[in-house]
Amino acid sequence: MIITRTPYRISLFGGGSDLPIWYQKYNGLVVSFSIDKYCYIFCRELPPFFEYNYRLTYSKVETVLKIDDIMHPALREAIRYHTDPKIRLEIQHHGDLPARSGVGSSSAFAVGLISALSSLDNKELTKYDLASKAIDLEQIHIAETVGSQDQIACSFGGFNSIRFSPGGSWKIDSLRIDRQRLNAIEDRCYLVYSQIARFSSEISKGLVNEFEKKHDNLLKTVNLAEQSLNILESNTDLDEIGELLNEGWELKKELNPFSTNSTIKTFIENGKANGALGAKVLGAGGGGFILFWLKEGDKERFRNKFKMGVQVPFKIEFEGSSIIRY
Repeated sequence: MIITRTPYRISLFGGGSDLPIWYQKYNGLVVSFSIDKYCYIFCRELPPFFEYNYRLTYSKVETVLKIDDIMHPALREAIRYHTDPKIRLEIQHHGDLPARSGVGSSSAFAVGLISALSSLDNKELTKYDLASKAIDLEQIHIAETVGSQDQIACSFGGFNSIRFSPGGSWKIDSLRIDRQRLNAIEDRCYLVYSQIARFSSEISKGLVNEFEKKHDNLLKTVNLAEQSLNILESNTDLDEIGELLNEGWELKKELNPFSTNSTIKTFIENGKANGALGAKVLGAGGGGFILFWLKEGDKERFRNKFKMGVQVPFKIEFEGSSIIRY
């Protein structure tokens, strides 16, 4: 039995600039960190006593004979491209956070799944290879309208900048932040689930529509990510991150009108009325998780005042995707 554990991520700045349609021509930059909430994949070779060849358990249970009969697209294509077709498989998925919620859950699933299948086939992958294969799975084999930041963040873990260069290359660097400042950042973050699930690839179609007209706003998005690095890696007052988050959220709404709705608007207005310095919807938007940026030492007071959604406390994690059992 192989068990992989892959973290979810919170993206602070630069979303949209990780879409291939952008960074094939222009520079992209994303600033994000992974959190101690995980996607787990259990994978083993199926014993030869069953009338099916694949038993797959996620929100549904599939038992099928052929790869082509698998309904779940990521499972179907990952098995097709990353296993010996003679191997019969049982795969189970478990997650600490709900799917379709903006924390990179689909990419964490892809990363953990490829890691498990490769390990079962006695193939060792570097974190770079793992991220790259997950990007190919989602963007090429499944043909989803998704970016490339989540697969990288979930594979490597940590607090990072991810730079994308024209032609399609990318580079990840850990931010130079000491533990005391990391603690301060964690203390200012308040993560809340809106209880609205949505498919990010469907929301993202609103971003890629008439993409050539969004050039200036995406340049501004990359510039905000650069500004955030200057703040995070220095001794600058962290209140300024809240202001940048607000600017980034306004840009996201301009880039993609599907990223917001009346419920999201109410969440963010309520949070700011109770003292939040900044806010943004994670991922493509339209639902899922909302991140509020608080004043120093204000979390307990904010928690007692803000009664919407489901709060999820977290810590920043630095291991990335790992195999926790062979």
